[in-house]
Amino acid sequence: MSSALHVIVGSLGAAFALLILRADPRRHDNRAFAMLGLLDAAMALYRGIAGLYGVSITDRDVMLPCALLSPLLAWATIEFAWSFPFSRPLPWRWRCSLMVAIAIAITVIAGFRTTWYMTALNLTFFPSVTVATVVLLVRNLRRLEGDRFGVRLVIAAIAVRWLTANIVYGLYGEVSPELWGVLLWIESTLVVLVSFVMIGLGNIRSNLFTMRSAVGELVLESVFMLTGLVLTATAIAAALWLADRWPRVERPILMFAALVPLTVYVLVEQVRPRLEAGIDPRRARRREVLDAATGTESSDPAEVSAATIAALAQITEGGAPRFVPSAEVGGAAAPAPAPVEQRGVDSMSVLVRTGERVHGALVIDGGVLDRESLHAARLLADRLAAACEHRRLLGELDESRRLAELGAFAAAIAHDIRTPLTSVQMNVQILRAKVDLPADDMEHFDIALEELRRLDGHVRELLDYAKPVQLHRETVELKEIVDAAARTIEPVLGERGQALGRDHADGLPPVSVDPHRLRQVLWNLLDNAAKASPDGARIEVRTRRDGGRVAIDVVDHGAGIAAPDLARIFEPFFTTRPDGTGLGLAICQKLVRGHGGELTVRSAPAQGSTFTVVLPTAT
Repeated sequence: MSSALHVIVGSLGAAFALLILRADPRRHDNRAFAMLGLLDAAMALYRGIAGLYGVSITDRDVMLPCALLSPLLAWATIEFAWSFPFSRPLPWRWRCSLMVAIAIAITVIAGFRTTWYMTALNLTFFPSVTVATVVLLVRNLRRLEGDRFGVRLVIAAIAVRWLTANIVYGLYGEVSPELWGVLLWIESTLVVLVSFVMIGLGNIRSNLFTMRSAVGELVLESVFMLTGLVLTATAIAAALWLADRWPRVERPILMFAALVPLTVYVLVEQVRPRLEAGIDPRRARRREVLDAATGTESSDPAEVSAATIAALAQITEGGAPRFVPSAEVGGAAAPAPAPVEQRGVDSMSVLVRTGERVHGALVIDGGVLDRESLHAARLLADRLAAACEHRRLLGELDESRRLAELGAFAAAIAHDIRTPLTSVQMNVQILRAKVDLPADDMEHFDIALEELRRLDGHVRELLDYAKPVQLHRETVELKEIVDAAARTIEPVLGERGQALGRDHADGLPPVSVDPHRLRQVLWNLLDNAAKASPDGARIEVRTRRDGGRVAIDVVDHGAGIAAPDLARIFEPFFTTRPDGTGLGLAICQKLVRGHGGELTVRSAPAQGSTFTVVLPTAT
């Protein structure tokens, strides 16, 4: 009975772990819980199987493998405690320290010969893990807004689990072997089972399971696990029985027995959808609707968006889904990236994004907002993101072709103009040096030379835009590049009575860029900001993180850019200034893209503008 209970507990533990992992494998806390649950389940199953063959759970051959897994269990628990319920990974500086402690603990356990070693470990390593786990979970509880019941369940379960384990293993060698065996049995069965149930309920609540679907899947996973164990054990027993009678075929028979778990897994995956549909009709309904919604081959974002909204309306049974464009959720240039998901009692939102680029968000108000709705929203958001990205790439391709033709045409004209323009400029300078006219008349030569220099600058811009980008990369600190550009522009700003503010984020990673080209981009953006701002205004330049990249914001407080002009601001030859060529921002965008980055703008009339350069970090 004791061994069978261990097997049942192990099967339930593995079922809980797989249930939570399959709910959302992208969440870090779900992955940590799955690792935690599978390790605990492995220990319970090992004890149960050993017991079925007549080996006591207090036997050293049973205790040692379980003891070697316990530091890894501690690692999974710390990872889970740090992450739950915010789905954030443990920082590597802490993870590396934890790995060193775990390696030491495993070494001590593997080499212990007396109870003194285990007593020392039980008084140092495991109590420290228990305290750290509870502290991390309590900290997360205090930072959590809204419903905290699930987190409280998890804290109570883990506290009971580890405190009980510390007490039981701390008594190793201090009480009679019979009594310690009873305590170990209680800890490894009843306490583990209760903690699984409590942690599972907390995770089920945070993953939007309905109770019916959760219980149904748990039963199915447990039955599948027990079926696999029974069939595998039967196959191995049969193989050994046959091997005793026909020794020559021992290895082939054992190889066939080893294929039983794989066969069971394949069969389970075949029958799982039908069984799950009977337990949870909403899942079957979700699959039908998604198959219909994703069956079309259209890549038009408008058509995909319409199909997505219609599918979500059916799945949520009365919900009001809508697609919110990126401009309303922050976009790719937002100061802080928006969360991928937001869930409330009556609403749910999932970002439509490709990597770091945000195309918009799917927002659902009302209706049935459970795990099936969330899964559908994620899948449809990925499909809509692919359609939006496809359209964006096609647009960039068409734009690149058009600009290439335009650049070649402009370069040809610029080459034809530059030689006679240089000749005219030189001849005007020669004439000015030879004639002796009154000052009023000499002023006409000065005006002609100034206009010729201006035209020469425009010709240089045309040639710069037509040339392919050639970069001489160096790994540098972003702050150094920004400060160098700021020092160059500050005298120009001083003539206008304008001030330049700098704000650098700490700990920014270095970038691999062409320093001269990036300074050229920043100088142009700062000069544009100065020209757009009134005298005495303040211009700001900031550096910050942007997800896995770094960003530079150039902020002015001028008149802003009108909405019709905002969409064309980076087009070559488009300008709102009478003395501009419309190539400055086009060249800036070309240089930034040559670095593998992105140049974006956010602006509104009478509210100023913010130009953002986003760059990848040095690899």
